[in-house]
Amino acid sequence: MATAAKIEGNDSAYIWRMRCELAAAYRLVALFGWDDHIATHLSMRLPDGSFLLNPFGLMFDEITASSLMRLDMDGQLVEPCDFPLNPAGFNIHAGMLGARADANSVMHLHTRDGVAVSALKEGLLPLSQNALNVWHDIAYHEFEGIASAEDERARLAADIGTKNLMILRNHGTLTLGRSIGGAFARLYMLEWACTAQVRTLSMGRELQLPSQAVQDKQGAMMGSDWVNAFAEERFWPAMLRKAERECPGFEV
Repeated sequence: MATAAKIEGNDSAYIWRMRCELAAAYRLVALFGWDDHIATHLSMRLPDGSFLLNPFGLMFDEITASSLMRLDMDGQLVEPCDFPLNPAGFNIHAGMLGARADANSVMHLHTRDGVAVSALKEGLLPLSQNALNVWHDIAYHEFEGIASAEDERARLAADIGTKNLMILRNHGTLTLGRSIGGAFARLYMLEWACTAQVRTLSMGRELQLPSQAVQDKQGAMMGSDWVNAFAEERFWPAMLRKAERECPGFEV
């Protein structure tokens, strides 16, 4: 299966490919148990500036390529859809995509472990290799209630800055990527790290943290160029094959 990094252009084949890949991402989120009934959302920007988002009312394991909403940056439908728009979802994704020209995909979850870590004063700790893979690239945003206020977009954008992951305090996790694969790879590493932290802290034993030198070395290695290459050439093609095997039906 071809990935986003391998296809260019503004033709219908490219748009359908992005619909299929984003639908696969939704199905994988459900497969991994990361979904929150009909809440949370994943998006992909298309070449004309519109973007794909889940319709409000479908479970993630029901999402198909054709069911995704296509919206412009003002929240107007580009193509007909029978389901309503989630205002908080639109606000977060329009805010992130509008602020970051280098990001084409945004993913936001409310997993149990992600929310647990978001409620800790210290946030994510550098406890594991997966945590160190993303720890240097994480921003934080204070909880303001349901993210439906348009003026919160500016604060979300200011808080993430040039980083590619964000922990929304008392709320959940968020990642950006130049492709669906890049955003999903960061999401996978972040959620894995949050789960490892929740399990580690539950043991109530003294923590063993990597040295500062190791933390700095790992952070220097895991820049965007590395993540993009890893995600688009190795990680995401493998995930798409997994979706085809275990979540069939998303490509309709």
